[in-house]
Amino acid sequence: MEAKLKKLFLVVVVISIPIGLFIGHDHVHYFWHKIPSFEAIFGFLGAILLLGAALLLGAIARKKEDFYD
Repeated sequence: MEAKLKKLFLVVVVISIPIGLFIGHDHVHYFWHKIPSFEAIFGFLGAILLLGAALLLGAIARKKEDFYD
């Protein structure tokens, strides 16, 4: 099941970036909304950053087995 989810995630990421090239951006409020596929790339990098932060905090907060001894 986990392998299927990873494959599905990669397929969605690979498909969403080229699709962003063909979608027009009308009435943009910020300059970065004009960049094709910016939201997909930003979301992917943000997710990777959050996962890395969670792993880092988990490693820092982990206690040794004999912590309470």
